[in-house]
Amino acid sequence: MKVGRRASRLIREFSALGLIGLCASACTAVVAGELPGGHAQGTSGASGSAGNSGGVVALSKGGPKLRVLTQAEYKNTLSYLLGPISAELTLPDDLYSGGFTAVGASQVAINSTSVGLYESASLAASAEVFADAARWQKLVGCEPKADLSDACVATFIQTFGKRAFRRDLSESEVQQWLQAGQNIAQLSGSAAQGLGTIVSGLLQSPYFLYRVETNKLDVASGRLKYDGQSMATRLAFLLTGSPPSDALLAAAAAGDLDTADGVKKAAAPLLNDPSALERMAGFFSEFSQAQLALVVVKSPDLFPSFTPALQNSMLTATQLFLKNIVLAPGADVRSFYDSNQTFVDATLAPIYGVSAPASGFAQITLGPDAGRAGILGQAAVLAGHSQADHTSPTRRGVFISEAFLCLTPSPPPNGVITILPPDPTKTARQKMEAHRSNPSCASCHGIFDPYGFGLEHLDAIGQYRATEDGLTIDATGTLDGTAFDGGAQLGAAFRQSPRALSCMMDSFYRSANGVADASPDSDQVTSLGQTLAAKSYVWRDLVAEFVASDAFRSAPATPVTAGNQ
Repeated sequence: MKVGRRASRLIREFSALGLIGLCASACTAVVAGELPGGHAQGTSGASGSAGNSGGVVALSKGGPKLRVLTQAEYKNTLSYLLGPISAELTLPDDLYSGGFTAVGASQVAINSTSVGLYESASLAASAEVFADAARWQKLVGCEPKADLSDACVATFIQTFGKRAFRRDLSESEVQQWLQAGQNIAQLSGSAAQGLGTIVSGLLQSPYFLYRVETNKLDVASGRLKYDGQSMATRLAFLLTGSPPSDALLAAAAAGDLDTADGVKKAAAPLLNDPSALERMAGFFSEFSQAQLALVVVKSPDLFPSFTPALQNSMLTATQLFLKNIVLAPGADVRSFYDSNQTFVDATLAPIYGVSAPASGFAQITLGPDAGRAGILGQAAVLAGHSQADHTSPTRRGVFISEAFLCLTPSPPPNGVITILPPDPTKTARQKMEAHRSNPSCASCHGIFDPYGFGLEHLDAIGQYRATEDGLTIDATGTLDGTAFDGGAQLGAAFRQSPRALSCMMDSFYRSANGVADASPDSDQVTSLGQTLAAKSYVWRDLVAEFVASDAFRSAPATPVTAGNQ
């Protein structure tokens, strides 16, 4: 127990010192009148003058940007460093901000509760590895003496630390961790316990838990350009969800990631890795909020088939739709909106009104009378944006406006009753149109309700219905001048909508860069849409160009104002 308490105290001291160092480096620029380049709570959304008496606008000159590892990034990194870990790890919840965990990771801070969870996770992972002598000796590369006096221990700290911190450790850092490990090894009489303390400590360091990405002002372009080491981290996590490999870090050290061509060359093998498809699908899954299917609740009386098994099938089907249809080799990404292809298993097939496959999931073609297409026809999305006992055109319409058109409606005025009285003689649309007779309600509901009405043939769990309790459904509307009637035509209208494409580019930019607001870099967002069109709307080809572009290799030098410091 004394050894454990001593180890924990040493690690927390080092972690606190590391956090102070990180904060100091991230805040030095602010003290000097500059901003940490690209930080979601600093530069994002900044505009206008600095408000100084001389009228001179001070621009950010760059600095470190900190992003906490998401749960997936943490687990992937742990596996990369230690190999498979069987222990159940409880990690801090991801923060969704602006629809994406990557944006939340740029805004969240590690609090005392998170510190405890990370400590427990690192101890559990380390204990699993160092309980197996053959495993830890392979990891360390030697079998050191009990006091850890062998030179190979320092070498291990250098190599493992570089992989964990995604940068070289200074000599003082190496000695700090070496002394900590030797201290514990002496107290315990065990090399394994000393080495386990080193590994656990490195995994609790803020330099591990935070992605540190540094940029500085490039005079030629006027933008904040990321250094090669930061580009290695950005590339690896964006394309694979894992830390940079030794080869990628070596490329950064050699200056290969300082140019667009060098970045494109380094990205090519990463884009061919199977994990790249998972990452691309992950973006579209967050973009469509498909994961809500797992947490929504439905009335068991009205929807007895809505079980955990069905919820899981819904989400799996959407993931298969994204990977095998939207992101298929050479596929037009606009099929996201209007594809007549999807996947079902025996549990999900009744929702789509089709025969169940013999086993597992099968790809099917939706008939012209299916009343659905694309992502807005996915049961996961429809169920996730409905109430427990009814569809809610408003909820669906707000979701579509916010997620796919990047329009955030104003909250309802004070005093307005948003719960409509039941009336079995009227459809949801008829009741909503009566509600919209109030001018203060019509201004907003007139924008988003029509998109929800277009999905009214699909009930609260995404199953087709010809009528609403025997009443005729009116599923007509317009999007950017294109008329639609029902979910399939709504999807087709979205495919042709310039606003929808622009919003997709805006969302991808924000997710990839971990920023809440893309407007300071609107020219780059516009350029993304042009690039996608030039690449025949193939998403993988867009990503290959994006990572080598200024939109990813640098950030805009936004004005420094009192509000963004």
